[in-house]
Amino acid sequence: ASRRRRTAPRPRPGTRGTALIFDGDGDSADSAAPVLDTTEDYTVAAWVTLDKLPANYASAVSQDGRSRENPFYLQYGQGAFAFSTPGGNRARLAVTPELNRWYHLVGVRDHAGGEARLYVDGVPAAAVPAGPDVVSTGPLSVGRAKYAGNPTDYWSGAVDQVHAYDRALTDAEVAALYAAEKP
Repeated sequence: ASRRRRTAPRPRPGTRGTALIFDGDGDSADSAAPVLDTTEDYTVAAWVTLDKLPANYASAVSQDGRSRENPFYLQYGQGAFAFSTPGGNRARLAVTPELNRWYHLVGVRDHAGGEARLYVDGVPAAAVPAGPDVVSTGPLSVGRAKYAGNPTDYWSGAVDQVHAYDRALTDAEVAALYAAEKP
């Protein structure tokens, strides 16, 4: 049996400077340790393009947990951009995205309001009950997810300007972030 060699994501022009481009076939970029405390308020944001639509799900940004599901997935799948939290809680915007077009995705976990919110291009797109807290013990990952202990849902396209905040951004703050970084 042969082992497939995993490649690193390639750089390419992004919204500002250089973005990472992923081939959807096993490449990702990971931090050395958790970046967000997923038992508190947090926000994750990224500019993304898709080179092709995934068969199921593709995750632009996630953070590995120690249980079956990651604490969150900022993703596209089954016909929608989504900010997903454990237990099938998905704030979704049903859309067929234009391939190779930049989209700004923001996921907010708001404990006080009990919500998981998705923003697309600076605009509130959906909100759902956030579901249970899941402790994260692994890296912040760009270009993949992890489910049942295995890397999965690899992104095919570019990811740029990834931001992680240890608080829930407001609608106005998300709109300002989008306006400040818009290509």
